[in-house]
Amino acid sequence: MAIAENLSKVDITGIRRLFEIAGKKEDIINLGIGEPDFDTPEFIKEAAYKAMKMGKTKYGPTTGLPELREAISEKYNKAWSSDLSAEDIFITVGGENALFVAMAAVLKQGEEVLIISPSFPSYSSIATILGAKVKYFRTDMQNGFKPDLEQLSKIISNRTKMIIVNSPSNPTGAVYDAGIMERIVETAAKNGCYVLSDEVYDAFTYSGGFTSLAKFFKRYDKLMVANSFSKVYSMTGWRLGFLLTNDNELKNDIPKLQLYINTCPATFTQYAVLEALKSKEVAKTVEQFREAYRRRRDLVYRLLRESGIEVNLPEGAFYIFPKVPVNMSSVDFCTSLLNEKNVVTVPGNGFGEGGEGHFRISYAASEEKITEACVRISEFIREHS
Repeated sequence: MAIAENLSKVDITGIRRLFEIAGKKEDIINLGIGEPDFDTPEFIKEAAYKAMKMGKTKYGPTTGLPELREAISEKYNKAWSSDLSAEDIFITVGGENALFVAMAAVLKQGEEVLIISPSFPSYSSIATILGAKVKYFRTDMQNGFKPDLEQLSKIISNRTKMIIVNSPSNPTGAVYDAGIMERIVETAAKNGCYVLSDEVYDAFTYSGGFTSLAKFFKRYDKLMVANSFSKVYSMTGWRLGFLLTNDNELKNDIPKLQLYINTCPATFTQYAVLEALKSKEVAKTVEQFREAYRRRRDLVYRLLRESGIEVNLPEGAFYIFPKVPVNMSSVDFCTSLLNEKNVVTVPGNGFGEGGEGHFRISYAASEEKITEACVRISEFIREHS
């Protein structure tokens, strides 16, 4: 079945529909968008401008600048002892492109993708577009949205071609430690399937427990990591990400996909990020971003709890995933909250199995906006209880 035939099976996310409604209203507080509210650091803008002035505006290598790929490999090797080379890294047009390329290089028609859920909607949509079958492995709030690994080994089948992991998680904020990641790798190895780990929020963890899948690249040779500079450097509109893999066959196939999908990533953007990776100034700015998100996380958690809402304290990313506190579906709750109180949140049903009954708040917003939004949410609860 062709991709064009599968497009009818997916839809624009509920997130976008709510944003369309919000765009027509005034006095909106948007806690729905998954985007940093900070500007791109000035150092990165200046580095991009410098690269453009130097003429770095032509086609670059399909797989990305060799020196940027080398810098990323050095970063991962230092952090995770992963023994990566530049040839294991592919620069992509954002994290979404990294996910698509990774899945397109692996999945065949009718093969099964096991997605740990609640999950970012793109995983299931990309798999469906590519003709794969989606199976969800549900987590729940009681377990901190961490996978029950005994159950994982039971639900995986000989049709499973890929397990998709997201830590820190969008939407739950859950972070998987070394023990969880190791067991997932072991389960995949026993069944001969790939693991794709989406780690775009790896810079924003608050518990210290995060472990990259790259740590296990020496243990098993069907591992892939998708990452991006969008969140860490607040560069969402610059569209630059990367994909890591230790699978030699994929290293031959991925460049073919990149060539015919994108030709190459933007050249001057890569030079700007290369400078950022070397910069102590930018590293300090990222730490400031992290601490701001930590304060906001603590604030929104406290205010939601004071309103009587059941919620876990997120360990990473910049999302919190409370239970819907009134007798409504997640869609009805978020739609009514927007219509009546002008607060944008995202219904949990859009994040796959296990998402219904919850709603997502992004705390990538000022403390003033978070506080006012929580006041309005509390009022809404009282009016509908």
